[in-house]
This record gives sequence, structure tokens and C-alpha cells, in this order.
Amino acid sequence: MQAAGSVTDPLPKPLPYHLAERIRHAIVTGRHPPGAPLREQALEAEYGCSRGPVREALRLLDQRGLVTHAPRHGFRVRILAVEEIRQIYVLRALLEKHATEGLEGRVTPALLDMLRDANARMKRHRAAGEIDGYLQANLAFHALMRAAAPNPALERSLDVVNEMAEPLRHALLQRRLGRSSAAEQHDAIIALLAEDRVADAAAAMHAHVLHGLSAALATGSGEQG
Repeated sequence: MQAAGSVTDPLPKPLPYHLAERIRHAIVTGRHPPGAPLREQALEAEYGCSRGPVREALRLLDQRGLVTHAPRHGFRVRILAVEEIRQIYVLRALLEKHATEGLEGRVTPALLDMLRDANARMKRHRAAGEIDGYLQANLAFHALMRAAAPNPALERSLDVVNEMAEPLRHALLQRRLGRSSAAEQHDAIIALLAEDRVADAAAAMHAHVLHGLSAALATGSGEQG
């Protein structure tokens, strides 16, 4: 048995990264809504730390597209304009289609089983009204497909668009989680992959992502005035 604090224990994240994750969660879940100021002094008091790590955390979130910064005005939660929402969904649809096309010749029974398992978790979280769990299972479903056909440039691009869209997707699910049909659309994609119809699965993936665009536009417009 190893003593507490053994050198083999995983190191905690550096403080700015830890703070960035906590502030990110507050942004995604709507505690800091679009356009809200992120005052460094208030965040210092909330998290019990000095201004340097808070500022660095906010800069990290700026790089990830979740906050904006203006001289003399500080940091604010990013507001997505209607056209930006459209651009994010259209780009993500193209990227996810390309990721699915990469599965040509790579679909295995093990991959199909893992996709079905992730999708089953989505359905359980939906039935329980658990938005965070639902989103995590959804991200896992798509990540499994990308992992089966590694493409680092594609992965990085999808990370960016997914991060920018996360607060909007969370807000959308707060209003209509029980009516979400994403898991059923995933079922159709899995069925096509099981028949080795990868091109058709890629087309279905493209349609799947764009299916949520109109609701996202309505949600984003409603949030932002």
C-alpha cells in the first residue's frame, strides 16, 4: 500500500486550469449567462485565490471561445450572434460528416457495441432528466467514432466548435431534453454502420447535426435578447 502523497499519485491540475474548468462549468450551465461580466475580484472571492490564476483562467477560456476580453472593460461571457450559431452548426456538420467518412474499412463489432452502449447511456440520462450526463454520453458517442479513425487536425477543429457551442446546447436541453431525438438519430447511424454503409452513415450524421440548428437559433436569439 502506498503512502498518501506518493510520487506515483497523479498531480493535480495547475491552479489556472482548475479554475478554468470550474468557471467553464458555470458558463455552460448558465450561472454566468451570455454577456455577463466576469469580474476578477468577485471570482477571487468565490474561489479563494489570488488575481493572477483567475486572470490566467479567463485567458484560457478566451482562447477556447467561451469568453471575450476588451481593454478597460474586462472579461465577459461570449455572446453568439445568430450568424455565428449558424456557422458553428454548419461547420460541425461538415466536420462530423468527414469524421464518419473516415470509418470506411474501420467499422468493427467492438466499435458498434461501444457506440450502442454510449447511446444507451444517453437514453437513460434523458429519461432521468440529467442534462450533464446526457451531454457527456453524447460527446462520448462522437468521440468513439473519431477515435476509430484518428485525425488530429479534425479532432482539434471539432474541439473548438464543440466548446463554443456547449453553453447553447446546455440551454437548449434545459428547455427540451425530454423531446431530444438525438439518440434515435444515433440509432439510425449505428444501423447504417452495421450494414457497412459508411457513406450513408456520413450523410445521416451531417443531417443529424443540422437537425438541431433551428432550435439552437431560437434558443440563442431568446437568450441574447
